[in-house]
Amino acid sequence: MNRSPLVSVVTPVFNASRLLPETITSVQAQTFTDWEHLLVDDGSTDDSAAVVQAAAKRDSRIRLLRTPRNLGPSEARNFGIDAARGRFVALLDSDDLWLSPKLEESLAWILSHGYDFIYHDYRHISYDGARVGRLVHGPDELNLRTLHTRRGTGCLTAVIDRDRIPSLRFPRVAPLHAEDFCLWSQLIRQGHIGHRLAADLARYRLVPNSRSARKLESARNAWQVYRQFSNLSFTKAGFWWLQYAWNAFWLHRLAAPRFDALSFEGVKPVAYMHDVVPRFRD
Repeated sequence: MNRSPLVSVVTPVFNASRLLPETITSVQAQTFTDWEHLLVDDGSTDDSAAVVQAAAKRDSRIRLLRTPRNLGPSEARNFGIDAARGRFVALLDSDDLWLSPKLEESLAWILSHGYDFIYHDYRHISYDGARVGRLVHGPDELNLRTLHTRRGTGCLTAVIDRDRIPSLRFPRVAPLHAEDFCLWSQLIRQGHIGHRLAADLARYRLVPNSRSARKLESARNAWQVYRQFSNLSFTKAGFWWLQYAWNAFWLHRLAAPRFDALSFEGVKPVAYMHDVVPRFRD
């Protein structure tokens, strides 16, 4: 039987054939190579599955999984997590991109510090990939307060140690959105605190008409999450939501893609204990 990889990359896929090849390529370009990429086709009606199958024929580390029907992003991620063989789970959506040192830098950071889960900095990128925005980063420590008042800890930045969080699963939050927020909230309430790696390692693609692009809807959803999922009092929810809304406004305003993406391709990652990683590959 083949040895399990150290990292399982989990990507939910729904009608993403146009952008999916770039996402897969960004994983294949990683400087750390001991990974498997689980792409979970969640009832796509385009040729997304065919794109994954073609990639899997060329690279045995890529695996296509299919849900029995369209389950939504949270359950599709859980479907992939259930099939994952790696100690570490890294999350990547089907339209986003990683820079090539992402896994190497993230593993060195999480292993050298013994953290439960980490996240790193990133930039927004235009739909065509031609422009990027200013650096986006979350708080240095993700606890209950910073989760509810700050932004910048999206799924594409997270790496989670399943040795420390063996029960990892996205909570069922439908019809609420913000699946990543609800996962962080669940982990924090279980006693797991997140930590920031201060390195620019990913690109969040701005897709027209996506949920994240609909700001008013996102703000309303955040309020519902605070009240219904986090069970915050009206007063605390209101106080924290105002800080969240203010930070969200400035994040999207300042991080809007406006710089030539090619000028950032040479960004050098910060080195964190690179000698830690090889000892966990065997």
